[in-house]
Amino acid sequence: MAHIERPRFSCMLGGVLATLSALPKTIPIIHGAQGCGGTLAGAANLGGYFGGGYCGDGAPSSNVAESEIIFGGTEKLKQEITNTFEIMKGDLFVVTTSCMTDIIGDDVKGVLSELGETEKPLVFIDTGGFKGNSYYGYSKIIEELFLQYIPKSETKRKNVVNLFGLVPAYDPYFRGDLEEIRRILGLLGIEANTFFTNDQTQENVLGAGTASLNIVLSRLYGSESAKVIKESHGIDYLITDLPIGNRATVDFIWKVANKLYLDKAMVTQVLQKETEYYYKYIDRVTNLIADFDFQNYAVVISNGTTALPYTKYLDNEIGRLPGYVFITDDLSETQKDIIRKAFEEIEFSKKPTLVFETDTYKIQQYIEQTNPQYKSDPYYETFSPVFVLGSTIDRKLADTLNGPFLSVSYPVINRIILSKGYAGFKGGLNLLEDLISTQITGR
Repeated sequence: MAHIERPRFSCMLGGVLATLSALPKTIPIIHGAQGCGGTLAGAANLGGYFGGGYCGDGAPSSNVAESEIIFGGTEKLKQEITNTFEIMKGDLFVVTTSCMTDIIGDDVKGVLSELGETEKPLVFIDTGGFKGNSYYGYSKIIEELFLQYIPKSETKRKNVVNLFGLVPAYDPYFRGDLEEIRRILGLLGIEANTFFTNDQTQENVLGAGTASLNIVLSRLYGSESAKVIKESHGIDYLITDLPIGNRATVDFIWKVANKLYLDKAMVTQVLQKETEYYYKYIDRVTNLIADFDFQNYAVVISNGTTALPYTKYLDNEIGRLPGYVFITDDLSETQKDIIRKAFEEIEFSKKPTLVFETDTYKIQQYIEQTNPQYKSDPYYETFSPVFVLGSTIDRKLADTLNGPFLSVSYPVINRIILSKGYAGFKGGLNLLEDLISTQITGR
């Protein structure tokens, strides 16, 4: 019920549609009921008002109804594909399915076979929503684009990389994060295909097969796709965390530099310049931080991609004291073990409690039941002042804990997100700025 009442992700089709809408000149074609496209466009907008893609807020749909459920909807799909080609101009068309059409077993591949060679590239991905969540949908569409659309290349372009791991809308700051990572890599002479930022074209997508490295900025999402892509296209991969702040970004850059055999002297020079730039801004607020005593406890509530990077930044970078880290994805035990291992690798001044929980109420309940402050113990260490980093639906928890709140994870409906990001050097400064601004608002 928690997934329905206060969801922190959508179905597989939702992740696929958000991903496709962020790709340049890409048109999804939904084989499903009328409500699928509209509802999932609304779900994507919960990611900081994600906005419309190349097709606006919606997508062409076969709009199957009762008669198609009984007699099959393949003819309606065929008609919808033909009409879409006639009316809409795009560089890539992707047919997706829904729970309804998957359950009745419509032969979508047969429809595409009947259509034969089409004027524009046409890709199919089986996206029945019950098969996984939005993060899984993102991983599968990346994989299928390489298997069905992106050409293989025996020749790899040195120092060209592809960036994966951040899910459009469901990682609300994905654009700003990708742009900052690309900026930093560019200082090292590395060209990065981001796929989802505003400057990308279909040429970037089609040229992804010539990259020498796939960088996956998530321990969970895109990692399996990277392994498939290595087998199909011969592209090596690096799976790492999203870097936030100076220390994590320096570590990230050295991982990439070692993987690509970059000149160490050049890398050192670039990092020294960026580090100086970063700490000149930090120096400007040190008095403010000291005078107002901003060393708060923290609760981090986010998905498996960003929860640990945010927590690491708070502890390692600005001296906050994370008390709890809640991972809100619906994860398998294997995925949980991946997160647990990554968590143990982080050096904390005081180890926070790691919890896997999606239900908003149970997150609050867990804190109240495990923290001595909320029990009848006569002596306890006060869990205050505390700062909550989570989704908009975690604001009530911040009110309960009597602390400030910042939206960092899906859903985000209390702020619009255009190009802001929290990754890298500039992102770390953005995050510190937002944390302090939230605390001094109203003074």
